[in-house]
Amino acid sequence: MPWLLGPLFTTMILRLATPLPIMWHKNLKDLGLVFAGYSIGIAFTVQAFDEIGRFFPLMIGMNVFYILLFLAISKFIVMRTKVDALAALTSTVPGGMSQILAYAAEKGSQHLTMITFYQVLRVLCILSFVPLIVSSGSGNNAVDEQTIHYSGALIVFLILAYGAGYVAQRLRIPTGYLLGPVILFIMLQLMGVSIPPLPSSALHIAQLLIGVFIGMLLRKEDLHLSKKVMFYGFIAAALYIGSAYIISLFIVDYFGIDFKTAFLSIIPGGLDQMGLIAASVKADVTIVTAFQLFRVLIVSIFIVPGLKYFTKGH
Repeated sequence: MPWLLGPLFTTMILRLATPLPIMWHKNLKDLGLVFAGYSIGIAFTVQAFDEIGRFFPLMIGMNVFYILLFLAISKFIVMRTKVDALAALTSTVPGGMSQILAYAAEKGSQHLTMITFYQVLRVLCILSFVPLIVSSGSGNNAVDEQTIHYSGALIVFLILAYGAGYVAQRLRIPTGYLLGPVILFIMLQLMGVSIPPLPSSALHIAQLLIGVFIGMLLRKEDLHLSKKVMFYGFIAAALYIGSAYIISLFIVDYFGIDFKTAFLSIIPGGLDQMGLIAASVKADVTIVTAFQLFRVLIVSIFIVPGLKYFTKGH
């Protein structure tokens, strides 16, 4: 995925290794999310919903597993780095990065730098290694992509997608600019509306915009941590990626789906990023999105409010 990884690492290197004042408008990331949401939304069909149903017990099981792993990693970091339990918990939540960082900043946490570093590092590690893992053997889809062109109908649907994203964001739906188009296009397709496919260049634009945004997340001040604290941040990210890789091998055998779909479904990455990667490597976007959306809901409804409750007064 050169259009994601190239901008990501270029931006990160320029931000960390040069004095250049790099600025990035959040609306550009939102545009990338709209393109990603468009690509994901048109993949949802009636048949896709029937297919997703059989994975529901696995979705629950995987979320229970990652909650237990998250608690174990937090306890391990407390033992090894001597930071308090609340800082370790907020640093290692497998998702909800924006909500966690906003809450930590609002509380004026003395460990905000650590929390930011761990959360951003998890995303960076996942985005660095996951595309490389799932892209191997994905094949060349250039022949299919060359037949898709921009048209007036496509522009109209892109405008509708952006409008749906804007409304979803105003309603405070998580990753609204992604889920707005997904919800809209699911409804339109259930009504029998034919939606034009998205050209590969639009996915490249989405990857570029999201890649630059992720590259902007890590700041120079986030690197002013002790080597021990930073080292265990890498350990935590490696445990999330490694466990997802091993579990995916069993899922492939038991459910009969391809490895890249299984891996992208259960890795604790962002809904937008995993959905975009799935569309790019031709994995089953509907299954990946269903798993990632379920995890987002668990994090948003249970984990983040739970952390807020237990950290109240600290």
